[in-house]
Amino acid sequence: MTTESTETTLDPVFEKPSVEKIRLYLGTGCGKTTATFGLAMRALSKGMNVTLVFFDKLEENSSEGKGLRILAEAAGENFGRLTMHYTGVNRLGTGPKGSFRLYSSPNGILPEDKEAAAQGLQFIKEGLERGDDLVIGDEVLDVGRVGLVDFEAVRKVFDLRKDPTVLVLTGRRAPDWLMESASTISTTTQLKHHGRAIEGIDC
Repeated sequence: MTTESTETTLDPVFEKPSVEKIRLYLGTGCGKTTATFGLAMRALSKGMNVTLVFFDKLEENSSEGKGLRILAEAAGENFGRLTMHYTGVNRLGTGPKGSFRLYSSPNGILPEDKEAAAQGLQFIKEGLERGDDLVIGDEVLDVGRVGLVDFEAVRKVFDLRKDPTVLVLTGRRAPDWLMESASTISTTTQLKHHGRAIEGIDC
C-alpha cells in the first residue's frame, strides 16, 4: 500500500527572489490608474507604506478621493501608511460639454500646470527618500511627454529609488530609457468603449 505525499511546493514564480524595481502601466485603454489602486490596497493591507501622487487630477473631481482619504487617515495593527497628493490642475469641465482642456490645444499648458507638475515630482522624490515600499506616480509619464516637466529632471528623481522600493508609473507611453530600466511593463488596449466616462466608475 502506498500513500501519496502531502508535501506541496510553491509555484516557481514565488520561489524566485523578487527583482521588481520599476513597474510601468502603459497604453490607451482604461485601467492603468485602477491597477495602481489595487497595488496600493494590497500593500497597505500588508503593512507597507505607500506614496500615491496624482499628476493630472484634483481630489474634488475624482470619485476615488473620499475613499483614498479614509485610507490615508486609517490606523490599525499591521496596516500601512498612505501618503497621498493630488497635484494636477483642474482640466475637467472647462471645454464644450465639460470636455478636457487638452495640453495640445492653444493655451493648453498654463504656468500653474508646470508648477503643479514640479510639485508632484517633489512628492515622488520625498517618497523615494523616505524609502516607502511603493511609490506611485499616476500620469507622470504623460506629464513628462507633453513637456510639463523635463524628463532629465524626472530621471534624476527616479534614480533615487533604492531596494526594496517599487516605483510604479502610468501613462500612454514611456521614453526608451525607462522602458529599458523597467522590471515590469503592462499595457492596456482599448478594443471598445461605451462612450462618455461614468462618474464613480471611470472617473
